Amino acid sequence: MWELHQLFGKQYRPGAPMRDLTTVAIGGPAGGLVVARTNEELAEAIRFARRESTDYLVLGGGSNLLVADEGIPHLVIKNEVAGIRRNGDILTVSGGTMLQDLVDYTIQNGLAGMQKLNGIPGTVGGAVYGNAGAYGQTISDSLLDVLCFDGELTRTLAKDECQFGYRSSLFKAKRWTVLEARFRLEPADSQALAEQAESVLRQRIVKYPPGLKCSGSFFKNVIAAEVAPESLALVPADKVLYGKIPAGYLLEQVGAKGRTKGDIWVSTASANLFVNRGAGSASDLLELASELALAVRERFGISLEPEVQIVGLPSPFASGATP
Repeated sequence: MWELHQLFGKQYRPGAPMRDLTTVAIGGPAGGLVVARTNEELAEAIRFARRESTDYLVLGGGSNLLVADEGIPHLVIKNEVAGIRRNGDILTVSGGTMLQDLVDYTIQNGLAGMQKLNGIPGTVGGAVYGNAGAYGQTISDSLLDVLCFDGELTRTLAKDECQFGYRSSLFKAKRWTVLEARFRLEPADSQALAEQAESVLRQRIVKYPPGLKCSGSFFKNVIAAEVAPESLALVPADKVLYGKIPAGYLLEQVGAKGRTKGDIWVSTASANLFVNRGAGSASDLLELASELALAVRERFGISLEPEVQIVGLPSPFASGATP
């Protein structure tokens, strides 16, 4: 696309392989890749795609994403707009900032509210988009408002306008792009925050050892209050954590750990991690995940919903349709 070359120069690359852009290291070539380093570039790339009626995908750190082996026609727009600005106890954070950088900043500066997100991959924009969280803490807990781009206009939404839910938001529903997020955090002792963060990381590393090629937890945990009483009765009460039934527990009960299909392997540390052992394919991963979700539904009467965004291939899951 000559116009993209003119607009972005070397920041545009046709046919970029998605396996190099996703944490699971799976996916064929994209129609094109634009690396956006300012919010203006990010908006311009989206406007171009919409003007040309081209499918597009805004990418952060590449986690929570499974892309077709054959590739996708989408224009992939990688958000590399990063930065943290502080005004008292309020932080303004650019969407392309790595979430870990934000967590580290808050700990070093004695600001509580992000420490339990330690070790979660991806960007702040992606975390807000999917309302990322762990161990009872979510990124929206301390959020004030979000500057976003709706495809035509830049707008600011207060927290209560963002429609945050469990791993969901207005941005995810409408596919609006998070440009900046503002957070109000509470002053706290840096050492105490560091100890909490280290405790979380020790637990996380058991499941996610460094270098593991996976997209993160494939399925969402299940909100217990939304489960039929007869199904909930099949789950021990001590397995319900923060009001949710871990998908990993349900998958483990149907023998998911250690299962393989091709070069895809279900981790023995967590049954909700589908790992690419080197030459794994999206089709094998999706087929294995579908088989195990069916086994969970047959045993517990509970339908698992993917947390991972599935792009370029038909999804067997009701709410995991390809964008």
